[in-house]
Amino acid sequence: MSTDTRVKTGLQQSLGRIEPGIDQVERWLRLVLKWASICGLIGIAVAINLNVVARYAFGFSFGWANPLSVVLDLYVTYVGGAVAYYVGDHVSVSYLYRKFSDRVRRSLTMINNGLILVLGVAMLWFGSQLALNQSSSQHALLGVSLFWTQLPLAVGGLYVSVESTRRIVEAAGEDLEANSVGAIGTFLAFSAVALALYAVGLPLPRNAVLEVGLVFVALIAMILLNVPVAFGMALSTLLFLLVFPNSLDILQPLLVVQQMGQAIGGFSILAIPMFIYAGRLMTATGITRRIIDFANLLVGRLRAGLSHVNVVTSMLFAGISGSAVADTAAVGSVLIPAMKEEGYDSGYASAITCSSSIIGPIIPPSIIMIVFAITIPEVGVSALFIAGVVPGILFGLGLMVATYAIGWRTDWERVPEVDSADRPSAGEALSITRDALLALVMPVIIVGGILSGVFTPTEAGAVAVGYTLLVGVFVYDEMDLESFVEASYSTVTMAGVTLFIIGAARPITYLMAIKSVPEAVGSALFALTQHPTALILLIVGILAVLAMFIESIANILLWAPVFTPLVVRVGGDPLHFAVVMIMTLAMGMITPPLGVTLFVAAPIADTDIETITKNLVWFFLVEAVVLLSVILFPEIALWLPRALGYA
Repeated sequence: MSTDTRVKTGLQQSLGRIEPGIDQVERWLRLVLKWASICGLIGIAVAINLNVVARYAFGFSFGWANPLSVVLDLYVTYVGGAVAYYVGDHVSVSYLYRKFSDRVRRSLTMINNGLILVLGVAMLWFGSQLALNQSSSQHALLGVSLFWTQLPLAVGGLYVSVESTRRIVEAAGEDLEANSVGAIGTFLAFSAVALALYAVGLPLPRNAVLEVGLVFVALIAMILLNVPVAFGMALSTLLFLLVFPNSLDILQPLLVVQQMGQAIGGFSILAIPMFIYAGRLMTATGITRRIIDFANLLVGRLRAGLSHVNVVTSMLFAGISGSAVADTAAVGSVLIPAMKEEGYDSGYASAITCSSSIIGPIIPPSIIMIVFAITIPEVGVSALFIAGVVPGILFGLGLMVATYAIGWRTDWERVPEVDSADRPSAGEALSITRDALLALVMPVIIVGGILSGVFTPTEAGAVAVGYTLLVGVFVYDEMDLESFVEASYSTVTMAGVTLFIIGAARPITYLMAIKSVPEAVGSALFALTQHPTALILLIVGILAVLAMFIESIANILLWAPVFTPLVVRVGGDPLHFAVVMIMTLAMGMITPPLGVTLFVAAPIADTDIETITKNLVWFFLVEAVVLLSVILFPEIALWLPRALGYA
């Protein structure tokens, strides 16, 4: 037996002993954290709804409800976000990764998970330090130790560490099964170089542009090589500080983890998991299907009817979920198979679903609008909601026009004739409408409650959750315990991913602030042009490129504080710019290589990203025309909020 063979055999035997133990630890830890995060999510919805009922029914509020919800949200973020790593819900760009050979992919898998292991250990170590250091202090309103508010970071870090280790061992086993040690050797060499760089602590000239530039280069490189976006954002700053420890006197590795925790400390941010929860429950309770039936009643008999049903459903769904990804998953899971069965091309069916789903962040309520309003408080969430209505409707109408254009250009091959279906009787139409009314009233409750001041956006999201459960259980009778748990679990992972991105973006925004990046970028752009429209067009170009690599919420957190003051400085309207920025970033959700909606639609349609992208071109161009119109004619977005007194 050769030396190489003996080494491989020894490694296989070692991995064979280690892997079952790691698998068992991961499985039990995931089970505990799954239920802990589900209980946290349910606790948030119950606490907020109790407070709303108490306020309006009995004239008082529970002082503990809102603080408790914020604490539970930390568990949903970092415990749910960690479990989402196993589930595969974290957004990542696999386009370049899939082009490599099997051996290179195994090497990248080990290296990527090695980097994620570094983040997990940092969260565990520094999160534990923060929890222990604050254990003697009490929460001002809850009266509990602050230990419990820091613990989620450590617990999430523990699971990320275990899961990343499991994946490294699994990839090493696959390398040995392929009769190779190339991936293992590459991983060991990379680890040795990384440890050497950390031990040496490289010097770096004090230059803000260079420092921030290196952080973003590291971020883009990790994203392109298939590191999940949320982990890449946190790692980019953390790795920079570990390799160049003397570069940033103010920001240190401990503060990276601390900033991640502080980013999820506001009541307003709770609207995100609540609206996601409402959207998931809508599908589980049959509300989504009833909305689709109603849309089919309205436009289903038009030429290429299911295309129009897809768009109209997205417009109606947008008034409830506020999430493009949730829209793609909910609407796409029903309509993409239906369209394929009718003879539509799978790429086209996915493309229209993805293109229409980005109406979700534009028509209120909108998760990214809430994030923008939190980031830029001068732009009120109510005014922003109202300003998105007309642009969102124009997106929808434009997509319906594009459907006709594509059908005419391709002799209706991709959008077959489906208007031969029997016209529903008056009784059937009445039944469909009556069935859908309880679903269609939800946008009125949500948006109306927010605009009238009855609810905050967070309370509106929680009320939507409660309303959906009541309708699903007592009216439609389509919710059982299993589907409730499944919807809650999928909400935890999706909300955890979204909130994790917000937390991971905080260290980068903090770095940009202490390095005066906003001022430097503002000065550079101001020197190029001082015309409001020209400046907005320039910013939109920059954002369009950024949206190809960085998730929309992260882009808002990073760049809204940079660009909004600059637009105001040259005489632009901040509300108008907010709508333009949100529309631009929403379009980024269908733009490769990140294009998060594409990754959701592809497995539903059993197709690939490239096929969907080819079918997207016409839809994207139509949405670009609408965006350009809103830029050139601000009144498209501003006249409605002004008419209603919100701007």
